[in-house]
Parts: sequence; structure tokens; C-alpha cells
Amino acid sequence: MKLSVKWLKDYINFDLSIEELAHRLTMAGLEVEKISSVGGDTVFELEITPNRVDCLNVIGLAREVSAILDKNCNIPMIKELPVSTGKCDIEIKDRAGCKRYIATLIKGINISVAPTYITDRLTSLGNRAINNVVDITNFVLFETGQPLHAFDYDKLIGAKIIVRRARKGEKIITLDGEERELDEEILVIADAERPVAIAGIMGGKDTEVGPDTQNILLESAYFDPILIRRASRKLGLSTDSSYRFERGIDYFGVKQSTARAVNLILKHAGGRVAAITELLLGRRAYSGKKIKISQQIINDRLGVKIGLPKIKKIFKRQGFFVSELSSDAIYVVPPSFRSDIKETVDLVEEVARIVGYDNLAIDLPLIKGENIAPFKARTPREILKQSLFANGVSEVITYAMINREQLKKSILEDSKVVYIKNPLTTEQEIMRPSMLPSLLSITKLNINRGERNLRFFEIGKVYLPEGEKETLAILISGLRSNDWRDSVKPELNFYDLKGIIEAAVSRLYIDTLEFKRADIPCMEHGIAAEMFLSGQKIGYIGKINRNVVENWSIRAKNIFYTELNVEALYQKWQPHRKFVPPITFPSIIRDVSIAVKANICFKDIKEIAFSLGKGMLASVRFNEEYLGEKIPKGYRGISFSLIYQSSERTLTEEEVDLVHENIRKTLEKQLGAIIR
Repeated sequence: MKLSVKWLKDYINFDLSIEELAHRLTMAGLEVEKISSVGGDTVFELEITPNRVDCLNVIGLAREVSAILDKNCNIPMIKELPVSTGKCDIEIKDRAGCKRYIATLIKGINISVAPTYITDRLTSLGNRAINNVVDITNFVLFETGQPLHAFDYDKLIGAKIIVRRARKGEKIITLDGEERELDEEILVIADAERPVAIAGIMGGKDTEVGPDTQNILLESAYFDPILIRRASRKLGLSTDSSYRFERGIDYFGVKQSTARAVNLILKHAGGRVAAITELLLGRRAYSGKKIKISQQIINDRLGVKIGLPKIKKIFKRQGFFVSELSSDAIYVVPPSFRSDIKETVDLVEEVARIVGYDNLAIDLPLIKGENIAPFKARTPREILKQSLFANGVSEVITYAMINREQLKKSILEDSKVVYIKNPLTTEQEIMRPSMLPSLLSITKLNINRGERNLRFFEIGKVYLPEGEKETLAILISGLRSNDWRDSVKPELNFYDLKGIIEAAVSRLYIDTLEFKRADIPCMEHGIAAEMFLSGQKIGYIGKINRNVVENWSIRAKNIFYTELNVEALYQKWQPHRKFVPPITFPSIIRDVSIAVKANICFKDIKEIAFSLGKGMLASVRFNEEYLGEKIPKGYRGISFSLIYQSSERTLTEEEVDLVHENIRKTLEKQLGAIIR
């Protein structure tokens, strides 16, 4: 925000040096970043925080200086708008996008050069003079903070104004001479046939006020800040108007600023007011929140001694409404242009700012030692991370905010999502319900830069309507090993990822993790499973669907991904494993080779084996899967070992043979297994 010191002195008289004024403003939270000399004027460039939209104009800054210096502020007296029986043809179709619209038709104007005091002020802020009408709208913008726009009334088709969303494919040539394509997310001002301005951002070339203009329609409105911000980002077009609209102008100051502009136009361009139309879709009268504040609270918080009379004066200088409650306390009602003031602490900050941060005492806070309860999830989280690091998986951190298009590309568009009310960009409009889009985005980034052997994990939050959950996501792709000594370099597969998960979970001393085959939309059919912990579903694993990979334009064939709720793991985590003494009696190993239908899981085989093991079967060890010529179509060959062992005695060959034969026959009978 640029501030002309000469313009500031039009409203408040002071004798401070430029350097001292800059220092006082900075100590009041209005940081002066740069001081320039422009045509005999001094111009400050200030860093205004997003919540202080009231300071994006000269009058707002004059109020600040008035309070800082305790001097009167002489704001120009504004005549009310003249009474007119004429009406402008105005229609607001997007009632959420435009809550207030004032149209003033002024006929018989004379386009010429604006007065010197207006052009000088605009030039000092870097704006070129155009003509008296346009310069007045810009002057009022910088003076009051209310953006205005003047249309050549005779160029409006149908003499009509419609506030609506743009239609897909509509185009407009803006005042900067650029043709811009619009869509349904952009709010426009249109006449009977076409858009004539991008609402809150820039007017159109077709209705520009020029030397031949005789009649103008002056627009003053309140547009939805989010709509303006989105349109500005989408079009890559930021203006003095959009800068203010997207931060939220004073809804109740629209009419006063209109009156200021109309009076200046009548004075310097002539003409008469032929019609005035105001459409008000929000509240008609301002009723601010009454906040109680006491001298003691302010002094205790700031560590200073400030009397109540001075506190009252500070608020009154800034336009607050003050009423006495007691000898120590007052009620304060912030004005409509101070929407940032909501609580008692905000009032304390106002006093601190005006007094000056450099005038507040610098004391170290009293720190009391307290026993802080340990964060229970920290230890198991670190154990998980260390296991993943040990398996060569690198940690990444991604944004928790994504957009709907990313969900659609990931085949997750049916997910229940949490929308952000005031997104900074359209790329960050929802909180992620899954971490898949986040990891796919960095997968694409890495592969596009030539890195194809990927092992990523992230422990972060996903956000659902019922609440947020801490989640572990792992993505792997590429070669299992890139060692030059390996003549054959196998690619990572489903079982590599499954092994990484099982290794990490086993470090938490959890033995109840189960995998069950499942159909998951974002995963390839037949290469996906859901994960269960003590019967509770906690996540899924699989190969990412080829359509998802194509949607993201990722140049890789095989990408494997898992996502699971680590909060469930934290609850089951055991800090210590119970010691089980090793068995001293010898074991007997029997190898089995069978062919089973492709849809039968190895888990089914293990369950049958253990159910018939009669306490003699100690473990089942998977050895190999075979898919070759000797295996019938629709089947897969599996070889595994059954380890028989007792902790009480040495088993005999005869009793093991009986149990083993029973297991083989049951596999043939129940699963249709073919013994090989």
C-alpha cells in the first residue's frame, strides 16, 4: 500500500519528520518498508496485514496517525446523494456473489482533464491521469478504499446491468487491451447481451469512458471476497480494486463512498443525476458487537500504566463508539470498517499499537516448571519411521490441501470431503480425505525429473466430516535393486510393499494384522487388499489403477501404494514383547507343493494347516509361487514348508506323518488343491 504524505496532510496536520512518522507507523503495526520521493511528494510503501483492510486507503491511515499523534483528523464532509425518482435497470442474478449494488446514472457530463490536486495525488501513487471521471473514481478508491467503476451508459446494450456468473466460453476485452476467456466461476457485470466488466477486478474496453462520453453509469458495490480472489488468481489479473475486494471492503461504507464520487463528478465534470438505484441484499443497518474492556486488563496484559481517559481517547480517535461502564471499565463498539475487532484481546492490541510497541516494557515472562504428560503417540511413530528408513523408504511432507480435480484423477471423487471456506487458491480448496493425491503429485514430479526408483512414506493427517485421522501412506515404484552385479534387475511388486508394512508393524509388537482381498476403485482388480487389525479395518494396499496413473500423466507402469490408520496401531502398540523361551526339541520339516485356484489366498491354506496341526505344527513358511506351463489355467503353484515341533517332547516321524497327510487331504478336499 502506497501513502502520499502530502495527501495525508490534507486530513491531518503534523510536524513530525518523515523518518519519525515512518517509525511511529511501524511501531503501530503498519510497517513502512520503503520511502520514496516522487515529484516533490514523499511516498511511503507500507506492509498492511490482510486483516487491516481499513488501512488500504488514505482516510484509514489518517485515522491511525490521528490516534498515534493524538491530533484531530479532518475527514472531508460528504454531501448525501441527491434524491432522484429515476431508476436504473439493474438485476442481480448471483445474490451470494453481490450483496450490495448502487448504480448512479449521471447525464450531460463533460469529459476533460481532472483538477491538479487529483492528478497530483494519483501520480504520486504511480497512477497515470486519464480523464476527470476515471481519475475521480481512482481518487475515491485510494481515499476511501471503495473501488468504483464508470461505464459509458450509451454503450450498454439494452441500457441494462446484470450481475451474474460468466457463461462457459464467454470472452471479454478488458481495459488493458487483453482478451480474456471466462467460465462459470467468475462473476461478471453484463449488459443485455455480453459481459462488460469482470466484477471487482477490471472493466471492459467496450464500455470504456472516453472523450465522447456524455452519460455515465457509476457502479459501487460489495462483492464476495472469495469469488474475487478466485477469479483474480485464475485470470492472473490483480488490480487495486481486486486487492481490496478480496480482503473484504466495508459493506456499510459503499453508499458514503458513492456520494463522495458523485459529488466530485458533478463538481468537476458537470452533468446531473438522472437516476439512482440501490439493491441491498444484506443487512440494512450496522450493529457492532459491544465489547467490555477495563483499564486493569489492558495494564496487566501490556505491563504499563495507562489511564482510562487516554484509553477512551485512543478508541475514539480510531472511530470506535465508547460508553462508560464504571470508573475502571468501558464498553467499546468497533465501527463497520474494523471487522478485525472481535474480542477483548483485540482491543488490548489496539492500545498497544497506538502507544507504540517500542514504548512497552520489555520483561521476560515468568515461567513456571510443570510436569508435561508425554505424548503417547511419539514413541510408536518414531519406531514406525525407523523401520521404514531401515527398508530404504524416504519420508516426504506434502500439503494437506488439495483440489477436486486431484480427487477425480485419483478416482476418489465419491469421497466425503471437508471444504475450506476461504481458500487462498483453487488448488487448495479442500482438505484431503486421502493421502493418495498428495503422493501421486510428488511421484509425477520425481519421475518427470528422471528419478524412477521411488520409495516414499508420509505420516500425516487426512480430513473427513467426522474428524481428522493420522495416517501412514507408502508408495513404491521402480527396481528392487539397481546393483550392477545383478544380471536381472526385478521390479518392486505388491509383496515388497506388503513386507515393508509387516516389518514396520512387527516392530510395534503387533501380531494381529491381516490382509483380505478386496476390490478398491483406485487399485487394480485382483492386486488389492484391505488391512484389518483385530477385526477392525484400518486401511488398504495394492497396485494403483492404470487409469489413475494415466490421469496423472505419470510415466510408470507399476506403482504400489498403501494407506492405513496409524492411530489404530498406536492403540495396539506394546512397548515390550513377552519373552518366550526357545524350543529345545528338534523340528521336523515337510515340504508341500500344490496348485490352487488363483483366487485362493495363502492365508486360507495356513488356517487349515494350523486347525489340523494338533499342537504339533509350529509354523508355516511360504517358499515360492509358480506360474508356468505345468500349472492349469486359472491356477497358481505354491510351495511351502510345514515345521512340526513341540515344546514338551521330541516328535516321532509316525505321528507327524499322520497329521501331515491329513492336512494334504483336507487341502485337496476343501480348496480343490492339486498335489504336485
